[in-house]
Amino acid sequence: MSILAQVLVIILIISQIPQPGECSIREAFFRVDKNKYLANHVIETRQAETEFECGLHCVRHGSCVSVNYKTSGIGKGLCELNSKTLQQIADQNENVNNPDFSHLYIIKMVRKYK
Repeated sequence: MSILAQVLVIILIISQIPQPGECSIREAFFRVDKNKYLANHVIETRQAETEFECGLHCVRHGSCVSVNYKTSGIGKGLCELNSKTLQQIADQNENVNNPDFSHLYIIKMVRKYK
């Protein structure tokens, strides 16, 4: 696996038009850690066709900062929204190597206010 694939950053552009006075997220930048899974911080579970779609679910959820996305095997497409990232729990034993998952976490969000 190339280093480029490990540091892949996905740019999500959200095209929702906010109501007057509301804030919307225009762009979110994610880092992808292949073969990683964050345990014990799932706040919601969804289905998604791609990592990109799973990232969109996270951006639209107010408390989500990362996702576990199941890339292969039974249950492929499982998208778990997390309240923490692997980097936030670095000292704890919740960072699991798992070849069926990718862990994506938000590294930057650009908000647009009306």
